[in-house]
Amino acid sequence: MIYFSLTISLILILFLSYATNGLWVKYINNKFLKGFLLPGSIIHELSHALLCLVTGTTISELNLFRTDNTGIKYDKPKVPFVFDFFITSAPIFGCAFFIIFISKILSNPIHMNNTFPEEILFSFNGLFNLIRYLLDSVWITFNSFRSQFLIKEVRHILFLFAIIVFTVSMSPHKQDFKYMILGFIILSAILFFLEKIGVSLLTYSWWDSFIKELWQITTLSISVLATLLFFTLIIMGFIKGYRLTFGYKGSNK
Repeated sequence: MIYFSLTISLILILFLSYATNGLWVKYINNKFLKGFLLPGSIIHELSHALLCLVTGTTISELNLFRTDNTGIKYDKPKVPFVFDFFITSAPIFGCAFFIIFISKILSNPIHMNNTFPEEILFSFNGLFNLIRYLLDSVWITFNSFRSQFLIKEVRHILFLFAIIVFTVSMSPHKQDFKYMILGFIILSAILFFLEKIGVSLLTYSWWDSFIKELWQITTLSISVLATLLFFTLIIMGFIKGYRLTFGYKGSNK
């Protein structure tokens, strides 16, 4: 059931990153936000561009310095939907790769749990247990990060900066959701049925390592994005409450 766990995780990342990025673009000073998210924006657009080149899709426009995820335009892919899915989902894996890469450079400042979900029966109760296990994993990851993070350690600060920038930069464009959600579901179903008929890719060490790293990054990304979105909403609430209270009174004077 690891593939279904990953699918649910990736879909959660889509919505959390989209909501967080959208609120930041709307309410934070645009110049500051562009500078802060610039590394993630560059990787986001380059990931799209790379998959366009791989799939033979013509790029009509490329702008690496936009934070609203509209920095690339390309012609209709040669294989509709399949290539659309590859191109639109590329930034998630591109940003995840850079989080892992930066973590390696910084000598893995924060150690995360990458234990696979246990085998769960394919049923309604199994789905409930799957979601519960995912939430437990995210909570464990959050507590693990919080307990290990040291504000005085420069490499910890750099890693925190990296995961914030690159997880928020995973945000898809609104029109990409239809390709990504359905694509992840279909891909996980294919991998699931391959396992059921005895074709287990997890027997290959490279695939096993890839899935473990991806599971680790997805749980970390969800915990970071959920925290960012929570505090963003709290701050927005205080600001709006202040404006409604004092702004209204001021207008009556």
